[in-house]
Order: sequence, then structure tokens, then C-alpha cells
Amino acid sequence: MEAKSGGSKRPRFSAKSKTMGFSPQQKKVAELPHAPGLVGSVVEKGFSEALPQKPSPASLPQPTVLPFPVARHRSHGPHWGPAIAVENSGEDDMEEDKDEMDYDPVALLANPIERKGKKGLDFSKWKEFVSNEDSLEARTAVGNQRVATKSAKKQGKEANLALNQPQDEAAQDVSMRDSYETRITTEAEQKPVVDSMECDTPIPKNRHKPIMGEPELKVSEIDDGGATSLMGDIHAENVARLADMSTDEISEARAEIMEKMNPSLIEMLKKRGRQKLEKKQVAKPERKKEEEKLESTQPAGNGKTSRSKAGDWIPYGVESSHSWKVWSERVERVRLFRFSLDGNLLEIESSPQPCDGKNANYSQYNATNVAERDFLRTEGDPAAVGYTINEAVALIRSMVPGQRALALQLLASILNKALQNLQKMDIGQNVGEISSSEKFVDWQAVWAFALGPEPQTVLSLRIALDDNHDSVVLACAKVIQLILSCDMNENFFDISEKSGACEKDICTAPVFRARPELDGGFLHGGFWKYNTKPSNIIPCSGETENDESEGTIQDDVTVAGQDVAAGLIRMGILPRICYLLEMDPLQTLEDYLVSILIALARHSPQSADAILRCPRLIPTVMKMFTKQGSAEIQPSQIKATALLKVLCKYNKQTCLDFVKRGVFQQAMWHWYKSPFTLEQWIKSGKEQCKFTSSLMVEQLRLWKVCILYGFCIPHFADYFPVMCLWLSPPKFEKLIGNDVLSEFMSVTREVYLVLGALAQRLPLLHSIEQLNKDAINLSNDYVEAWSWSYVVPVVDFATNWLELRSIPYVSLLIDSHSKGNMSHMVGTPLRSLLWVISAILHMLHCMLSRIVPADIDDENKTYTNLPWLPEFVPKLGLKIVKHGFFDFSCDSNITFQEFPSNGGSLAKSLCYLRDQNSIDVSLSSISCLEGLVHVAVSVDRVVQRARPANHPEPIDGNRTVTADKILEEGITKWACSGLKEVLSVLMNMASSEWPKLQSIEMFGRGGPAPGIGFGWGSSGGGVWSLKCMLAQWDAQLILDLIKIFPIFPENATKPDAAALRRISSVLEVCLIAGPRDRDTLAKALDILFQAPVLKNLDFCIHYFVHHTEGLRSFDWKISEEDYTYFSGVLKSHFTTKWLGIKRKSSSKEDRNGDVLGMSKRGEALETIHEEESVPEQANASCSSLLVEWAHQRLPLPVHWFLSAICIIGDPKSTVKWSFNEVLDVARSGLFFLLGLESIASFLRLDLPNSPILGVPLVWKLHSLSTALHANMDVLEEEKSKNVFDTLQEQYGKHVDHLRRGRGNVEILNFKTTIHESYSTFVENLVEQFAAISYGDVIYGRQVAIYLHRTVEAAIRLAAWNSLSNARVLEILPPLEKCIGEPEGYLEPVEDNEGILEAYSKSWTSGILDRAAARESVAFSLALHHLSCFIFYCNASEKLPLRNKLVKSLVRTYSQKLQYEGMLRKLVQHKLTVSEGPLYRNELDQRFEVLKDACEGNSSLLAEVEKLRSSL
Repeated sequence: MEAKSGGSKRPRFSAKSKTMGFSPQQKKVAELPHAPGLVGSVVEKGFSEALPQKPSPASLPQPTVLPFPVARHRSHGPHWGPAIAVENSGEDDMEEDKDEMDYDPVALLANPIERKGKKGLDFSKWKEFVSNEDSLEARTAVGNQRVATKSAKKQGKEANLALNQPQDEAAQDVSMRDSYETRITTEAEQKPVVDSMECDTPIPKNRHKPIMGEPELKVSEIDDGGATSLMGDIHAENVARLADMSTDEISEARAEIMEKMNPSLIEMLKKRGRQKLEKKQVAKPERKKEEEKLESTQPAGNGKTSRSKAGDWIPYGVESSHSWKVWSERVERVRLFRFSLDGNLLEIESSPQPCDGKNANYSQYNATNVAERDFLRTEGDPAAVGYTINEAVALIRSMVPGQRALALQLLASILNKALQNLQKMDIGQNVGEISSSEKFVDWQAVWAFALGPEPQTVLSLRIALDDNHDSVVLACAKVIQLILSCDMNENFFDISEKSGACEKDICTAPVFRARPELDGGFLHGGFWKYNTKPSNIIPCSGETENDESEGTIQDDVTVAGQDVAAGLIRMGILPRICYLLEMDPLQTLEDYLVSILIALARHSPQSADAILRCPRLIPTVMKMFTKQGSAEIQPSQIKATALLKVLCKYNKQTCLDFVKRGVFQQAMWHWYKSPFTLEQWIKSGKEQCKFTSSLMVEQLRLWKVCILYGFCIPHFADYFPVMCLWLSPPKFEKLIGNDVLSEFMSVTREVYLVLGALAQRLPLLHSIEQLNKDAINLSNDYVEAWSWSYVVPVVDFATNWLELRSIPYVSLLIDSHSKGNMSHMVGTPLRSLLWVISAILHMLHCMLSRIVPADIDDENKTYTNLPWLPEFVPKLGLKIVKHGFFDFSCDSNITFQEFPSNGGSLAKSLCYLRDQNSIDVSLSSISCLEGLVHVAVSVDRVVQRARPANHPEPIDGNRTVTADKILEEGITKWACSGLKEVLSVLMNMASSEWPKLQSIEMFGRGGPAPGIGFGWGSSGGGVWSLKCMLAQWDAQLILDLIKIFPIFPENATKPDAAALRRISSVLEVCLIAGPRDRDTLAKALDILFQAPVLKNLDFCIHYFVHHTEGLRSFDWKISEEDYTYFSGVLKSHFTTKWLGIKRKSSSKEDRNGDVLGMSKRGEALETIHEEESVPEQANASCSSLLVEWAHQRLPLPVHWFLSAICIIGDPKSTVKWSFNEVLDVARSGLFFLLGLESIASFLRLDLPNSPILGVPLVWKLHSLSTALHANMDVLEEEKSKNVFDTLQEQYGKHVDHLRRGRGNVEILNFKTTIHESYSTFVENLVEQFAAISYGDVIYGRQVAIYLHRTVEAAIRLAAWNSLSNARVLEILPPLEKCIGEPEGYLEPVEDNEGILEAYSKSWTSGILDRAAARESVAFSLALHHLSCFIFYCNASEKLPLRNKLVKSLVRTYSQKLQYEGMLRKLVQHKLTVSEGPLYRNELDQRFEVLKDACEGNSSLLAEVEKLRSSL
């Protein structure tokens, strides 16, 4: 059937215009000039005129027409692109029927809607999105950039006229362009590099290998607003013109230009060209220098060189000039990635050209015309060439529902692949190590780009969620679930809740660190802040009427770029979810929507508050428990229960509101059913058992949250009949045979965890104090205590589980360890059983703690007889002793009775399992091991307090030992050998874990992407990985074991290596602790700053100083009172500094209001004013079970213990400390630092990963400078002065060692490591030195270290200029008294032009006169470097500088004769022999150099001869 033309003529489509495939050289379609622009158009079927060629891997979609009518919109075609005029083909156009609704004349003139082209991904926008908290400022920055780009384009057009100008004008233009380029470069160099998002290392050159023609992305391809591209265009035109000229023409043109130009201008241009050439030569090995700088941050003495490879994530504070540029290149490359529909990478485009429709050679596949690739009207495979992320996002807004669903499915596949590959990566994994294969895909950059500001994915998803097609809404909900990384985060929290020690959840909102401040000594580890203000999550009520305005949409996009979840809430996703849930959606969609609500509730307290305030949302969720009927369990009910649990953790008042309104009882409906037997549960089927166990687990967790607040405790009597089935050991054969063991064990585990929470609400057994009802504005009816009458039956059930030999898999575990074969024991059944044993041990520990609390041991060291002891305590202790929990066969001379001793024990087996590769088994084993240690310690504490005062003597000799004797003397005492082995294994693991955890923080934030939780985008999950959780659990157990054994033995004659190793492990624990581990860090500080520990540190210091060459011994001693005082001062400071919480000055107590009824009118969240926040201690009362990342400092930076020294001069320290107290803190900090250095010297070979050695030497020297930054009171006391001097000597040895090992590398890179504005700190330090030092040697040595040759040139120049301007160069100490060896200040010879000119300026201005008389280090440096540069520098490019320096020195000598001695020293420098031919020859050569430098100036030559005659 042929179409006939109507009134207007269109281009005729020949039947021969169809091809069967395409090759790289695309074939032309017959009689179709604009065929490449008609992909997807409606044409007739036909055949190619030429023979078909071999098809390429991706076939071109071919136009076709269907034999049946297809509903289409006018925007679908047939005119996909603008109509192009067709030349006369010599054939008549075919006629076609005219449609009444077909307006042909208008259609011919219609152009497709074009989106504004994006010139490039300016990644600085992302920093504005994330760090800039004001959306208005972000919009202003974007607008300014667009204006700058337009102006640059205009300048570029005007610059093209320069080629037609005369030669003299062209030369002047070259000079102006060079000046302009130099000015731009200078401004770029002066721009601060320390940014919240600029902290990454460069990746190696082999990182970006081409994939299927993948291009090498150059820095010049990045558009920086027009300036760089303008200069590049001019350079390209010049190169093209030179290429067309012959050699003779170039010579003639050069000669003509030389004749017309001023010779001084020519010399200036030549000099500038040489400088550019030098910069290019330096740029090649620049990355190698950066690696050496990073390597220099590790002090000497490490057995293994911890070199930071290119591509590594470097810790916050260790910055590189290439870091941000490398990361931006990685993310920008993702724009070119093409993915298949299953999320796999297909290819990378050859050029990132903009999709503006003006480039005919550009590929037709782009984001503007992606909707043209229609599956219904094209043959072949339209998706074979793949889609970029931008195309997928653009396709979400297509007019075709099928295309929208396709795009969302594609995005879901890409995001799912990215999450899976991120999880497979190791924490802190080097990208270069995994990029050797050409098939490598940088999934970390893919995830960051997808969530970044350019694609605007969040806005498109929010629009798609309002679609009226169910398939599109379902696909959109799945993408939102993935972009919020719901499954990854829920897995993290699920395993966290399996441990009884983790009662609080941590918020998942993305955060960043506060920038270091000069007043605080530039110390890193500032308070965390939310990426976006909490007030931005819900816009103010005044904006609700204009939600559709352009400004509001831009604000939404800005917030989404900072925080994905906050952007979704701001865009109104909660009312939309509520509406979808009310419409009785599909079960799959309902599950997705509730999962999204859970993820948003975990985001932050503000997000949870927004959910509670959303009208009808909570009542709609509660209807899930009733609409399906109570007899059937649906997955949505499980997730709805989990949502209520998360909301209850948000606020205690919210939990009480749920209890009052019956929400808790409605969610716990399954526990009000009649009890059922094990057989009935098994007969329901495996699928039903899985649903039942999952629902009961979430219900028990909800109940546990209420119990922790003190609510719903009386419900135990109602639920106990149902709980009995899960309390006693079941018939394992039936469970294993029906494959439901894991499901049964999960419910049993949660039941005992709930009983553990109930045990915490028990009143003290031997105390008359009543339960403290700490609820605020709550009646006594809602806060109750559990009764001791329930304890005995519960303990009877629990002790049945302690017979390990009767439990399958566990008995085999113990036997296999005794036989040395445990490789087959790692599996799911064993893991579930270990979790149950862990929960039981946790419950028993909580019960024993209510008999004798653990904190009594710290207050009263004497034994106190308990009036009576419950019967279950000795029974429990005997169970622990007899059933293989510990191995007591530590002494072969002792015979054991009543229980076997085969060498195997549960403790040893768990220690073995901890070291396995299975992360789940390791977590379960370490949790079980921690519970076992807690129970053993608690039993010993209770039994020892029940012993009479005249307790029997311990067992000696060959006497027989019974279980009663072990219980009486202490389980931990007899099991000390095995526990020490466990401690040793855990300390070795912690030593290898803390460096990885320190490398997680990037750009001053937890991850590079604005997702939530796992979606922060760190490799391996970062702080949201199970490996990080495992390291934190290891740290908690290490502290528990260290508290059992004393750190330092009594009456030691020399430092004990094992004791020092434990001190180092405590420091490692401090670095591992996260926001949820505040109690762990507090315990670590208690251990570190005990008076006995400080006393032994003093012993180590004296031993270290006495046996170290070059250090002076101390003759002072510290009294016991001083140790106690130091202990209190240090503990108070570090607790206040690092455990303080930044809170608002005022806040609302009740913010959720009525969560079940109609909410109040949109009340805006108030803005948090950071400047009004003051650090406070954590609130001890349990008002919330959520821990925020924001407003606290954990994890600690590696140099955290230097804060005590840096407290001087910090104005914030005077809030809680007086001046004398601040001074005492600094003195105590110096003592503690020297003690740590003495420990590091003993453990240098045995522990290369010591956290003491992990602190860069730059930070240690900086801390000493900070102590003198405000005043020098710390040097007034003799003890502190000796400690300060010893530290300087020790660090000088480290500097010399590093200098000899690494050559001329800038080891002391203060500016790179500490802060970009470090020169300001040096200037202030010099100002104080000039005002108050009076030539103090120790103070002068500390200032002179900044003149060391290994210090960065910028800092050396700033220090010299400050000293010179203050005229205090003469009060610096002599070179021999400075820190380190003199060679470190003199070699290599200075070649920096600015520093040499500064030396010369100080020389000629007379500032060095007194320095020469006093033999100050300043004169020694100026004399040495000027003399060596003048007489030994032969480089031609340095001759102008040499001549300039000589003229200046000789001219000054001619005007001031008193400089004759100084100039003679300059000429005779390093000439030791005053007589002899060698001396004379060398002296003559030097005077010849001086004459040449005078360049024929007669007066200067006369002065040189005068000086020569005087010698």
C-alpha cells in the first residue's frame, strides 16, 4: 500500500531505502539525504540497493511500518528531526491521502524541542551543591558561571581576528595573552585548595585503559567556564597556521617580529617561555612527587613502608593537588558510558560532544533524541548500542509509557550493579589495583555520577512517581528503593540488632566535617554537619503556595544534589506514597513503598518527624495489619512493623504515643494467638515458617524498643505462653530435616534479646532504692520494672542451652578444634546457633549485673558480703565451667575432675572462627565470645562478693581441682591463659584494621556520593560495611579483656613489651570507635589515663631518655599526687574535646504532635544556627535510640591525642577551663606525648602499624608550635621545658632519618598536610616569637624548623619574610643548636628564586648585620645558599638571577663599608685553606664570576677589585 501525497509535498521514501545492517562506515540510504536523522521514522519496507555487508556487533535500528494501525502522539513523528530541503531527484513525488487533521505546511516548519546543551561537567558545581547550605547561593554561583561562559565565547570570537593583524600588533597581542594567562594561572594557584570535597590522591596512569575505543580524557577537555578553552582555541589556531608555513617563512616572520619589537620585551617573552617550559617539565614527574609527599607523612622506623599509592583514598587532611581533579575526571568519564538493559557496560563513546543538534558528524544517539528509538516502529535492536545515564534519565520523561518503564528498568539495573560491585570492594581499596583488566568499570564513579547534580535523577524519579501507568510507578519505586540503598542498609541494621550490645541505630543522612580553624590549631576531626540544613527538608509554610514556581523547583534540585533523601522529602514524596498506599496497590509496589519509608525514617530525626507529620500516612500503614486478615501473613506487614520500630527509636514520646493509641497492640497481634506446638509450626510449610519467623522477629524488636524506654513491660505475662516454645532447646532433628533450623533460631535469638532488655529493667536485688522513673511528663503507669519472680524460670530455660555437647554443630565445633580440623564447620546452621548462644549469654549478663552492678568495682575495692546469693548463680557458674566454654588445663601438674579437659573449648573455637573469611560467621563468633567474657566476669564478681572474708588459699602443687574450686577462685583466673591468647589475636587484627578505617573519610566526608548509609559511595561500604562493624566489635572485646588483666606488672625493672603493646591497642581502639561507640571510647580513655598507667609511662620515659643517644636525662620525679592530677586533667580534656556533642541553644521538646490524627498545618522545621551551638556531654537519659552522625566528632583523627597540647590559644577552651587549667592540660599533654614516643621507640620493630607512628611527623612538630602560638608559659616550668626540649631532639632525629632515606623530598609539607593557609599560622607564630621570646633557645629552635630545607618553599619563604620584617633574625639560635643536623638546613642548595631574593633583600637592608655578629642560623642560611648559588650555579636560565643578586650585594658593599666583612665571608665561604695554589685558583675563579655578573658596570667592577685587593 502506497501513500499518496496531498496538497503539500513531502520527501518520498523509496522502497529501496532500507538496509539490513550497518558497518562502521554507514551506508547511505537511497534517495534519502537526511537518513541519519530519521532513525525511528515511519517508512515503507524495502531492501538495500547494495549487497548486505557483514553486520557490526550492534545493529542500527531500521525504520519500518507495521501492517496495522498504531496509536501514536503527534510528537512521535514522522518528523523526528528538522525537515531538510531535498534537491530534485528527477522523480515525481508519490501522492498520499490528505488527513483533515494533518497540517502539512506547519509540520514542515516544525523543529523538535531542544534541551539546552551542556558544555561539560563542571564538577565544582557539586561542591556548591554539597557544601553550600544556602540554595540561593548555589543558584547565584551557577548563574555567574553561565555569564562567564558567554563572555568567554565573545572574547574567543574577537581573538580570532588577531591572525589578520600586522606582525607588531600580533606580537603585542601575544604578550597580552601571555600576561592574561599568567594572571589566570596565578589566581588559580592562589585559590584555596583545602575544600570539603578536595581530598583524593591521583590514580596511576594505567588506571584509565581504553575500553572498545575508550578515549583518554585530558584535562584540557574540561570546560572551566571559558578561560581555559579560549586559550586552547588560540593556541590551536596558532599551531595550525605554523603548520602551513615552511621553515623559511617561519624564520622570516620571526626576524620581522624581532626587528619591530623592543629588545626588553623580547627578553621578557623569552624568559616567560623558559618558565613555561620548566613548568611542563616539572608537570611530568609531579605525580611521583605527590606520592613521595604522601609517603613522607609516615614517620621513620616503620618496618613496612606504608606508601600511599596513586589512586588510594587518602585520609582527610592529607591533601594532593591532583586529588579533586582525578576524582572529577573519573566521574566525568561516566557520562560517556553506555549500558545495556541489564546494566552491563557496552562501550564508551569516542568524544563527549554536546547534543546541540548542530554537529552533523555527531552520533544520533544522545539524550535529546533518545525517545526516537522506539521498539514498536523499528526493526533490529534499538537498545543494542546502549544508553548513557543521561539518556536513561531523559527517557523517563518520554511521552510513551513503555519507554518510561524501560528507562526506569535500565536505571534500576545500573544502580543494582553499582551497589553490588561497591559491596565487593574492600574498605579503602586502591582503584589502581583492580583496574588492570580492560573490562574494569569504575562503579564507584558510576554511582556518584548517577546521584550527582548533572542527570537530575531525583527530580525525574519524583515526576515518574506521579505517572498514571502502574508499570511506570512500579519501576520508579524500585529505582527509588535502589537509590536509597534500602536492602544494603537494612542488612547492616539487621545484623547490628542481632547483638545485644547494639541498642541504638545510627542515622544514615550524608554528612561532612567542619573545616579546621586557625584558633583550634588546624586540628582535624571537627564536628560533623548534615549536607543540607534540616530546615531544607521541609520548606517553610510560606512556600507551599508556590511549589510549582521555578525557584522552588531549583531549590528542590539543589537540596537533592546535597542529599538524595532530603530532596525526595522536599519534593513531596510522602503524600504521594500515602496516596498510593490508599489505592490498594500491588503487593510488590506496597513492599517497595514501605521500604522507602523505612529508609527515609532512618535518614535523620527530621525525616522521621516528616513521616509522622504527613497526614493519614501512619493510619494508612496501620491498615496493613487488618486488610489482609489476621490469619494470613503478608510481607508488607513485616515491613510495616519494622517501620513502626524505626519511628519508635526516633523519640521516646513517639513510642509512648504509639502505646497509648493502641498501635503497639495492633502490631503485636500475632502474639495474642493461642500457643502452638513445634509440630504445628513445621506443618505450616517452609514458606509460612519463613514469613512467621520474620514477622515475629520484627514484632519482638518493636517490643524491645518499648522495653528499653520502660514501656510495655507488663505485657510479658501475656506473651510468655507463646514464648515458651522458643525458650527451650527444640528437637533439632525435625528442624534440620525440614530445613527450618535458621527460621526457628532467629525467633529464639530475638526472644532472649527481649528478655535481656527486660533484665535491664530489674531493680537492684540487694538495694532498697526504687526504680528511677526518668520519663519526662509521663505518668507512672507507663514506666515499670520487671519482677525478679520471672527470672528463675527464664534462667532454667536458658541454662538448658548451655549444655554444648547436646547441641548439634556446636559440639562438632569444639571437637573439631581439639582435633585441629575446623574447615568444614563454617555454615549457616552454625551461625544461627552461635547467635542464639550469644543472645542467651547477653541476657544472663544483664541479670547478673542487677545483682552486683559492674560500676561498684570502680568505687569500692574491698569485698562486701552479700546477704544471700540466688541459687541460679552457682548453677550457672558450674555450667560454664563443666561444659567446655573455657580450657582450664593451663598447668600440667593439676588434675581436673568432674568435667572433661580434652584441649578443646568454645572460646578457642570462636577465636578460630573470627579469623575466617566469612563475615557473617566472624560477626556471630565475636558476639558470642563477647557474651561469654561478660558472663564469666559477672559470675566472678557476684561469687567473690558472696565469699567470706577468710577465703581459702588458692590451689597449689598436684592437688585435685574441682569445678567448685574453679568457681570459688574465679573463672577468669583459671582461664587467663586462653583469654590472653584471644586478646593477642584480636590486638593483631585491630592493628591491621585501623589504617583501613582511617582511609574511609574522603573530601572531609564519609563518602563521595549524596546517598544515605551505604549510598555514601565509599568502597566496600565504608563505615556502613560489615567489616567496619566487625572491627568495632573487636575493639569492644579488646577493652573488656584488657580490664581483666592489669596492663603493667608490678615492680618492673624495664618496660614490658606486652604491656606497651596493650597501650598501643587501646590507642587503636580509639581510632576504630564510631558514633555508636561513645561508651567504648570513654572506657578506652579511662584505661589510658589511669594513674598507674601514667606512672609506668614516666618509668618508660626515664628509661628511654637514659638509653637514647643525644638525649639529656631528667633529674626530676613526679609524685603520686601529680599522677592523679594528670589523670584527671587529661581525661577531662579528651572527654570534653572528642566526646562532646554540639547542641542547639534551644529546641522544642515535643515536635511530632499528633501522629495518628490530622497533622497540624505544615510547620516549618527551624534552622539550626551552628554558631549558637556549644559542645556538651551526651545526655545520659534514654530519650532516643537514634545516634546522629551530625553534631559529634567520631571517628577520631589519627592525631587526636595532640589536642591537649594545641589547647593553648584556643578561645573555645576558655568556655570550661581557666587559664591555669588550660596550662596544666598542655603540660600534661606534653608529658603524655613523650610517654607515647617512648612506647613507639620500644615497639618500632614489633609493631610497624602503631597508631603513634601513624601520626605524621608534621603534625607532631605543628603541635609543639601550637603550644607556643599564644604564649610561652608552657616553658616556664622546668619539667615541661625539659619534656619540650626532649621532644624537639627526638623529632629532629626523625627528620634526619627521613631526609637521608628519601633524598630531597619535601618531608615537612605543612601546607599540604595541615592547611592551605598555614603561612598565616607561621606569621602569627613569628609575631609572638618577636614579642615575648627574648631569644629563648627552645622557642627559637621551634621557629627555625620552618627554615629547614625539607619544608615546603612557600612556608620557608613566609617564615623568612616574617622574621625579616619583624627584625628578629638575630635572636634565632645558631645552626648547631637547631632541631636536626645542620646539613638539613644547608643541603640541597636553595634554587627558589623568591627565597634567594628574600635572602638578598635581608642582606642588603641591614637586617642580617646583627645575625652575622651573633652567628644566627639566619645568617648561616643566607651566607651558604647565596654563596653556593652564585659561585656553583651554572644553569643558563639562572644567570639573570645570579647577576641580579651579585649586583645588589656589591652595590650595597659600595655604599656601606661595614658590609665588607660579610661580603668577604660570602666570597671565602667553604674555602678552608687560606694559602696554597688551590685556594688562590678558586678565589680567582670566584672573582671572575663576580666580574661577569657585573655585566661591564665600571663602578661595580671597581668595588669588586677593591674587595679583591683587601683579600
